Amino acid sequence: MSQQTAPAAPATPELYAEIQDFYARHMHLIDAGQVDAWVETFTEDATISNNVNPRPAHGREEIVGVIRRAQQQLDADGVRHRHWMGMLVVDRVDERTVRAQSYAMLLAVRLGEAPVLDRSTRCHDELVRVDGDWQIRSRRVHHDGRP
Repeated sequence: MSQQTAPAAPATPELYAEIQDFYARHMHLIDAGQVDAWVETFTEDATISNNVNPRPAHGREEIVGVIRRAQQQLDADGVRHRHWMGMLVVDRVDERTVRAQSYAMLLAVRLGEAPVLDRSTRCHDELVRVDGDWQIRSRRVHHDGRP
C-alpha cells in the first residue's frame, strides 16, 4: 500500500458492492488460470509485497512473471488454488481511490482429494479508478503465522 496519509471515509453501500464485485471477478480470473486478464486488474506500475518474500514485485510484467512461475509449480504438483476473500473493509480516500482490507484464505485442491487450507492471509490494497474501471495500485499481503 502506498504511504499516503489522506483521511478515508467508509464506502457507501454502492461503492462497497462495486469493490466486492471487483474482487470476486479478480479472484475468479486467477483461480481459472487467466493470468493475462488477471494482471490487467492491476495498474501498469502496481506493486505487490508480502512478509514471506522480502522483494516486492513492481509492474505488471514482473507480477505476471511471479504468478506464471507459481502456476507452473502448481500444475507440476497437480494442485489448483481457490481464493476466498472475506471481512472486506472499504474506505474511500477520494473519488478515484479506495483502500481495502480483507482476510483471504487460499485452498489447495487436488483431484479426488478434499480441499486443504494452504494459507491464511490479511490483504491491504489501494485501488484506483482507471478509465472507469478499478485497478489495484498496491497490494500488501501478510501471511498469518509468519514473521
